[in-house]
Amino acid sequence: MKFRSNARYNEPAESGTIYEGKIGDLRVSVHRIIHCEGWFLSCPDMGIIQMKLKSDTLIGAIEESKMALKKTVERMANDVNSFCAEEIEVSKY
Repeated sequence: MKFRSNARYNEPAESGTIYEGKIGDLRVSVHRIIHCEGWFLSCPDMGIIQMKLKSDTLIGAIEESKMALKKTVERMANDVNSFCAEEIEVSKY
């Protein structure tokens, strides 16, 4: 995935604070938060907003983000499989 940096004009891409990648409809952002240490992951499509990452480097944060997204997809797949396996029951609240 190619990440785009918000670095200022004539500055290296590594000087940015927000790195956004997009594949199809999936948008992933690895970013800093002002006055906070470290890197954060945001992926609104998967319900992830400002997840704190342990990595100190940008590349490490991106790699950690991949694993976090995979775990989220696995949890979602398990929930969908459970939903599909359940018997249908209709009741009042």
